[in-house]
Amino acid sequence: MIDKSKKYWTGDSADDISEYLRLYSEDDNIDVKPVICHSCGNDSFELRVDQNEDVIQVKCTNCGTKKILLDCDEFWEDARPRLRKCPICKSCKSYNVSVGFTRRENGSVKWVYIGNRCTNCGTLGSYLDWKIDYEPTDEMEQNI
Repeated sequence: MIDKSKKYWTGDSADDISEYLRLYSEDDNIDVKPVICHSCGNDSFELRVDQNEDVIQVKCTNCGTKKILLDCDEFWEDARPRLRKCPICKSCKSYNVSVGFTRRENGSVKWVYIGNRCTNCGTLGSYLDWKIDYEPTDEMEQNI
């Protein structure tokens, strides 16, 4: 359940990211999918993000597997991603992550939202969101 009583909203679990992204995107129909490590099934990651290039890489906190999400590999070479730590508790570098997709009438992705939750203090946020201006988007959607 999301606690909205403070300046920064917090969530009790990774499941709260879905509700947060619905409110953040102002789209009740957003399609939210959790990011899970394909190697070990863990749902906690370090995040490397470049907000200028709209790229994100996750690194599993359990097994160390790295993955560049969505279509970010196309822009990774020009990016300068930085390791993110929670701006609220200031020490945690571990996040639960989900990806939200808003869609066009034909079902292709129109906008991508990256939702995150600090595993230490529960702070919810979104380091990135960007518009998708190409189709089809099936391959990009599957790369989470």
